[in-house]
Amino acid sequence: MIIAIANNKGGVAKTTTAVHLAYYLSTMAATALVDGDPNRSAMAWAARSETSFPFRVITEVQLPRLAKEFRHFVIDTKARTEPEDLKDLVESCDLIVLPTPTSPDDMRVTADTALQLATIGSQKHRVLLTKVPTNRGTDEQDAREFFAEQDIPLFRGRIRHYSAFQKAFLPGIPVFEVKRDRNAKIAWADYKSVIKEAVDGQI
Repeated sequence: MIIAIANNKGGVAKTTTAVHLAYYLSTMAATALVDGDPNRSAMAWAARSETSFPFRVITEVQLPRLAKEFRHFVIDTKARTEPEDLKDLVESCDLIVLPTPTSPDDMRVTADTALQLATIGSQKHRVLLTKVPTNRGTDEQDAREFFAEQDIPLFRGRIRHYSAFQKAFLPGIPVFEVKRDRNAKIAWADYKSVIKEAVDGQI
């Protein structure tokens, strides 16, 4: 299975989503996280870890040589995805995940990307709401209505905004390994729900 994580805006939890998706897939079969972002955020996350990831983080240059070693691939794409890059993703991937917070500016950029994908014939993309406020406001519902009005496919699950994710990023660990944070397991449950939704019936 080949899954791309894409968005034309930074700070949307793209790398966080890629890392946790790769963790989940690696429990099923050999998995590689392809760090296609020039910032190399995924590789930096892995480098900070004191223990080995159960998946391999590689660059696009390394991919041809190592591809036969893996069954699943997660691609953390560059922040600015050109139209020709989107076309390549549609032709090459089984699923394109578009993570976005619920702020109007983030959703606008994400909607533009989703509409570009639809224009080139994609039926593989789906928006994932990230950094969703944990209070009982209307942010999530408003976001769902915004994308529904434009016929943009959306995950049923969402990723809530817990500080456990920041605590995981700094030492280079998955969120479920964060200690002394009661929300760490809840944060991982959010990702597990979304990831199961993404891969059910496809593996």
